[in-house]
Amino acid sequence: MKYMNSVVIKLWLTILFIVTTVLIILSIALMSFFNAYLMSESGHNLKQQAEKVELVLMSRHDKNDAMNYVKELIENPAGLILITNDSDKNIKYDDPLKALMLNEINTNKKFEKVFKKDETVVQSIKVNYQGSKHEYILLGYPSQAFNNNSSAIFIYQDTNAISDAFNYIAIIIFLVALVLLILTTIFAFFLSTRITKPLIHLKHAAFKLARGERNEKIKVQSRDEIGELALAFNKMEEDISMNMNRIYSERNLRDRLINAMEDGVLSFNMHLEKQLQNPKAVKFLDDIDSHQIDELSQIVNEVMQYGDAIYHDMVAQDKHYVLIVSPVINRDIKQGNGAVVIIRDMTEERKLDQMKQMFIANVSHELRTPIQMLQGYTEAILDGIVTEKREVEEFLNIILDESKRLNRLVNELLNVARIDAGEQIMTIEPVDVVDLVNRTLMNFKQTMKENDIKFNVAFHHTSLALMDYDKMIQVLTNIIDNAVRYTVSGDNISVETKESDKHIVIIISDSGVGIAPEHIDNIFERFYKVDQARTRGKHGTGLGLFIVKSIIEAHNGTISVESALGVGTTFIIKIPKVDGSNTIA
Repeated sequence: MKYMNSVVIKLWLTILFIVTTVLIILSIALMSFFNAYLMSESGHNLKQQAEKVELVLMSRHDKNDAMNYVKELIENPAGLILITNDSDKNIKYDDPLKALMLNEINTNKKFEKVFKKDETVVQSIKVNYQGSKHEYILLGYPSQAFNNNSSAIFIYQDTNAISDAFNYIAIIIFLVALVLLILTTIFAFFLSTRITKPLIHLKHAAFKLARGERNEKIKVQSRDEIGELALAFNKMEEDISMNMNRIYSERNLRDRLINAMEDGVLSFNMHLEKQLQNPKAVKFLDDIDSHQIDELSQIVNEVMQYGDAIYHDMVAQDKHYVLIVSPVINRDIKQGNGAVVIIRDMTEERKLDQMKQMFIANVSHELRTPIQMLQGYTEAILDGIVTEKREVEEFLNIILDESKRLNRLVNELLNVARIDAGEQIMTIEPVDVVDLVNRTLMNFKQTMKENDIKFNVAFHHTSLALMDYDKMIQVLTNIIDNAVRYTVSGDNISVETKESDKHIVIIISDSGVGIAPEHIDNIFERFYKVDQARTRGKHGTGLGLFIVKSIIEAHNGTISVESALGVGTTFIIKIPKVDGSNTIA
């Protein structure tokens, strides 16, 4: 029993136990893996053979000749059963092994998937053949060669070769594990002895230090953890002084960090007196009223009394704060003798959550409506409710419009995702703004005509602009589309270009309903939408202008808006231009 109390023996036995356990688990895992791998490969090979059989049967007109050929090709060592129709399931084979396999096909419900679901099924089966048990792999492969839903190809093969390979692998694994175990035994004893010897010296030195005796410095024989422990022991007195200085420095660092934190930090003692507060906490105390201060004192008192942290929400001065009040426990009396309050301003996060919830609701509505219309009009056409060509074409046009609407919504969501992920790729090159504007306006020609909206264009620039052509088409399309939706019959939409020293300026104006002042500062935010009742027809998801601003900023440009209710809205876009040597021909 004395030897069992030795660290050497304990460490040695521990290493042996861990290594033995790992080797056993690894050996079992490897044997299971190889067995599964060999079975999987056999099933894969049988499937390849079945595909070859199917190819031969499909490629030859004489099925009988093809069947004889594939039997000669596949059988020996494998076996082949061809079922061309339901009557083949009841054939009486002279070969008892084939009879056993046919019986397995008829009785095993898993092979019904081959006929009913056209699925390939591989099963490992055991049968009594020639007075002993044999294990076979039986594969069922649906066939289309006989124009019959009940036709299939079945190939079976003995697993003796797999078993032999598995046994050979198991022997190799066992021998390797045995060699590793022997090597580990030698290494573990050597390692445990080398580790514990310096620990024994440290033990004797610690007892002498406890008795107040001076120690000679322990010799450091290595630079590992034990060597570092000896160095720490030798320098204990110096470390005490060093630790005191470090505590002082850390206290100063703590105060600086707390003052620099984005969250407020406020601490109380057991008499509810403030001990520590940073500038954020001071601002929070200035925001809350006397009633909320009393509420905070009550929460702190409850935390110190019961010793449980409390999360509390508090709204003050239109700001939403989350308070995390945690106790400071005195280990001697097992009771709270103070509390720390972390004050986190969650105003922006709550605002974003609300906007996301609104966005999800809007997107769900936007998706549901076109999907229902697509389903309804499609079913009407398929059910023959509309038969005249004009009505069918009208329904198909509606289906096309709703499909485009769905595509537009999905593209906007994908664009926002790319912007957030920083994956917006820009192809910046010199672009003729005249061509850009004219191409965009062509897309709105019919819309302008249908809604009786007048369109004016004026170009007062000569230089080329540095931009991504396709992205700027998207920008102009979005802004003009918004202008169309916020105008009525008889209104005007104009596009004007100007040129400054460094920029091409594109001004898009409309004489529509305008934007209320309270919306101006928010229209470029994601998910933000103004009054939908003021729009013409379908409204968007609140992502268009966010995408527009992101694209403009990616061009190192700017976008601004001026608007008045009942007067109209003007968007001003500034894009860097090519230097003066590049002009429009």
